[in-house]
Amino acid sequence: MKQGKQRLIWGILLAAVLGGPLQAQDQPESQRGEIRDTEFIIRKDRVLTLPKQSRVFENSPALPPVSTTPNYSYEVTNYFLPLAPVALETQPFQKDFPRPETDQTMGTAKLGFGNYASPLIQLDLFPQVDPELSYGLHLKHQGYYTGPVDGENSAETHTRVRLTGSMYKDIVEIYGKFGYERDAYHFYGYTPQPETQVLADTIRQVFHTIRTQVGIRRIEQTEPFNYGASLSLRLFDDRYEAQETEALVNANVGFRANENLNGGIESLLAFTSPSDVNYESITRNYFKLHPYAQYIREGLQVKIGANVIHENDIVPNKLKEFYVFPTVFLSYHLLPEFGIYGRYAGDVNRTTYHDFVQENPFLGPSEQLRNAIQNFQVDAGISGKVNDLVNYQLGFKYGDFTNLHFFGNNAMDSTRFQLIYDNNAKVLEYHGTVNYTYDNAYRLDASLHYYQYTLDEIASAWHRPEWEARINNSFTPDEHWTIHANLHAMGGIRAINLASDTERRLDPLLDLHLHADYAFTRRFSAFVKGNNLLNQRYERFNYYPVRTIQVLGGIGFKF
Repeated sequence: MKQGKQRLIWGILLAAVLGGPLQAQDQPESQRGEIRDTEFIIRKDRVLTLPKQSRVFENSPALPPVSTTPNYSYEVTNYFLPLAPVALETQPFQKDFPRPETDQTMGTAKLGFGNYASPLIQLDLFPQVDPELSYGLHLKHQGYYTGPVDGENSAETHTRVRLTGSMYKDIVEIYGKFGYERDAYHFYGYTPQPETQVLADTIRQVFHTIRTQVGIRRIEQTEPFNYGASLSLRLFDDRYEAQETEALVNANVGFRANENLNGGIESLLAFTSPSDVNYESITRNYFKLHPYAQYIREGLQVKIGANVIHENDIVPNKLKEFYVFPTVFLSYHLLPEFGIYGRYAGDVNRTTYHDFVQENPFLGPSEQLRNAIQNFQVDAGISGKVNDLVNYQLGFKYGDFTNLHFFGNNAMDSTRFQLIYDNNAKVLEYHGTVNYTYDNAYRLDASLHYYQYTLDEIASAWHRPEWEARINNSFTPDEHWTIHANLHAMGGIRAINLASDTERRLDPLLDLHLHADYAFTRRFSAFVKGNNLLNQRYERFNYYPVRTIQVLGGIGFKF
């Protein structure tokens, strides 16, 4: 039954399929390319509209993250092996680097000998082992064991020992000095007599000086604020009864506002205690304060300050112990070749017995030591530079002084000198200097001074020159030669012998010096010195002729 129904259905479907194509083949077929009459109607009022559709603003749902790093677990097994670590022995590679040759030396030495039995021994050490520490040693002995009068009775020797050291810490330098000096002379200002023998030991004079100094100062001096301070001590005595101790305290501060304006304060405190045949247990105190301000700009220089001084010397003509003196300096250069300058200053010029014997080593006992009061001094003139080769200065000084010192032969012993003071001395000085340099091969320094004295209590400026001239020449023709030729002339000296109350005018002195040094190598040289080559038997001090021609030669080393 079921099979019969299935057959009936399949038959109907088959008839429908086959009947469609057959019916289509009975209709007539239209020809291709035929154009039929067609009417097109175009209407502008027709509007094509579409219905509104709501937009979807919802975000797509986030999908759950997919893990891409699966967890893995490993099982690690430790294996311990009884193996000792490998020991490597290393050594640095040794290479010899030669030390570069330089001109730096650690010291110099000189040995020489000349007539008048004059040995010269000199040693200078200045090792540089630390950039923050420096020190040096200076040793020198120069002797003239015979002299111009009675052989050894006019002998003269000089010995110097000096130690210096500096320590550099950040911005300051801490320095120290120690020195010892021994100077031996003889009072040979007498006329030798054949029947009279003078023993050298009875007229010998020996000066001993011990000095030390410690201080601190700023290294960089161009900083806006600078400072420095030092403490100095000096012990001095001679072979007789003169002694002198001295303590000095120096302190200064400076301030630089800009490149044109600067100023500062300088101070000195001195305690001196001298003793001699005619005085003892004297304390000479001296304090000086010098504030100043300076302005420099385009050839103009102005410096204004003051000298404020207190000193306690007891002298017969003393009016006060406290002084205030103005100081003014002005210079203006219209051109580098020409300028004018002027200076006005008052001061108290401190003096000691040690200062006097440095000027005149034949000084004997004196009645009193006095400071010189410079009531005022004017210095004015012109100066300039020509072609960067020649510097010159011409001018004059005029000053008024109280207790200006002079020298005369002692009233008790004419072979020695004593101090003579004038209550009111006026000094007029004309001076000129010239400096010339040519290509580092030649240098000339020349100066000329002429003095006029107007005195109050004494007749003449005893043992002070009326004129003085110096000409110094330095030649360096090549790297081997260094030559110095100097001329010193002085005249118009008047002397007084207080023992006989006689006066005399000393002959002019003319002293020519020559020093030549020849370097064979960088470390070995030879030298020769000549003094008083014009063979003048002049006297700088009354009755004391100097040595005539003296020649000294020797060798020098650098190490």
